[in-house]
Amino acid sequence: MSFPEGYNEKLHSLLDEVHKIKYSDPKKALALANFVYVQALKSADQYTEAESLYALGICNEYISNYPAAMKYLSEAIKLAQQLGNKKLMADSLNYVGVIHDNLNNYSNALKAYFRSLKLYEGINEIKKSAIVLSNIGLIYSNIKDYKNALKFYSNALDLAEEENDTESILITNINIGLTHSQLDNPDEAIKFLNDALEIAKGNNDKKRTALALDHLAETQTKLKNHADANRLFEESRKLKIELEDKRGLVKVYSKIGGLQLLENNINEAKLNLEKALEIATELGIKRSVHELHKMLSEVYEKIENSSKALYHLKIAYQKELELIKEEAEIRARNISTQLEIEQVQKEAEIQRLKNIELAQALQDVKKLNVSLNELNIEKNEFMAIAVHDLKNPLQNILSTARVLMRSENLPKDEQDQFTSNIISQTNRMFNIIKKLLDHNAIDQGELKIKFSEFDVNEICRELADNFREDAEKKHISIILNTPPDKTILNTDKDILYEIFQNLLSNSIKFSETNKLITINVINEEDIIKFEIIDQGPGFSDEDKKKMFNKFARLSAKPTGNEHSTGLGLSIVKKLCQILDANLKLESNLGEGAKFTIYINKPK
Repeated sequence: MSFPEGYNEKLHSLLDEVHKIKYSDPKKALALANFVYVQALKSADQYTEAESLYALGICNEYISNYPAAMKYLSEAIKLAQQLGNKKLMADSLNYVGVIHDNLNNYSNALKAYFRSLKLYEGINEIKKSAIVLSNIGLIYSNIKDYKNALKFYSNALDLAEEENDTESILITNINIGLTHSQLDNPDEAIKFLNDALEIAKGNNDKKRTALALDHLAETQTKLKNHADANRLFEESRKLKIELEDKRGLVKVYSKIGGLQLLENNINEAKLNLEKALEIATELGIKRSVHELHKMLSEVYEKIENSSKALYHLKIAYQKELELIKEEAEIRARNISTQLEIEQVQKEAEIQRLKNIELAQALQDVKKLNVSLNELNIEKNEFMAIAVHDLKNPLQNILSTARVLMRSENLPKDEQDQFTSNIISQTNRMFNIIKKLLDHNAIDQGELKIKFSEFDVNEICRELADNFREDAEKKHISIILNTPPDKTILNTDKDILYEIFQNLLSNSIKFSETNKLITINVINEEDIIKFEIIDQGPGFSDEDKKKMFNKFARLSAKPTGNEHSTGLGLSIVKKLCQILDANLKLESNLGEGAKFTIYINKPK
């Protein structure tokens, strides 16, 4: 067998021991299961933890500590579900059904059994499926729905025969035979019980041989075949003596005595009923004691011993009152136990929900930490730009100002040159700060759209004129193609201009000298397209993955010592989203780039 990572074989072998001794020494089994559970927790072995929870559940069920059993089984089911261990889930659910059955909570028992059956069928556990089907049949027998009981017993028998599981076949045949007897189908009852008897004898299973004999004898009693019934009960009696089955002897002596009473064999009836009463009293089987006193009262009435008849009748009456009281207490205790179980299940559900909430909170914290980390990186990048990119122009301005201060008689043309440099460097700093502030405003949702109608051709002409000087410095030509008529849009003019400005600025910044940039305005039926096409370096596949990220540093570098914050394309993307415009890039590395913006026309 291949064990999962962390699986402890030694602990698993101890659990095997638990299952071997759970019926013979349940307290020792319980202590051993608890030891395995603790060790599994210490070693973080979840598979053994789940199996030990199951073992704790069935050990507690065996000693009738149902709330504890339900608690452990519920935990086993949850952990098995997390681990994907469907067999353990099904095993645990089967025992949950047994607990509810013991408490006469048949509705919940059936729910648990059906869930268990579905899981067993899903993993092709045929033998286990047969056991659960038999358990379901027993529930229907208990509520006297014998037709449904037979249906499930028959399904169980089919599976048991398919697996050649003689023990399951034997038990199911007994259950089917008993059910037919309760339905007053004696011929069918005898057929199944005889099949069970044959298997039991073949397996040398004396306990179930005696059980099949008892049910056959009872069926023969209903048919008034007293001789056959007596013979069968007598055969069962001998086996019960051999097995030292005192409880079984109470039943068989009382049944034989009852038959003898029916045949007016009073002395023999009296002897057998008194034997049954003696053993029942010794074992404390109150219901049998009550019934046997009633039967002995009838015996003494037949032989006209009124004082003895009255004596037994009085005791029978007292025992009946005790039974009524005890059964009421049992029902109350079962209700109390069921309430405890429901409370345990509610607490477990509350804990499960708390765990889900805690897991969600941890997930939220992780996301927040990621966001904070991203913000921290962004802050560091912002500071790098502020320190590095603003430092150079400030240093340049400072140096120029010092030269002007120290030189009183500078020629006019040199003064103009220095002054122009200060203005240029100041504009450069303003541009950096504007980009940072624009991006922050977009991120904070502070940018509001101001709708107005305007001619797009006009702002494109303005754009080309404003960047003509920067382009001419690098001998770059800007070609503008617009429709002959006005191209009217109803959107935010300033935001649209900011988009065009960033794209055109980038095209100039990253293009070599003597290149061409084309701006096209295309007026189509429902949309207006804006194209900015350059002959720059283009974008690599790696560039395309990160080009719209903040502070993105791409493979291309400005060609004329221009400055780049890495924010331009990020701003373009976000501004397009604000205007509900679509942005498309067509580019290959070394082949230039074409940005197209699609904006819907006003309706």
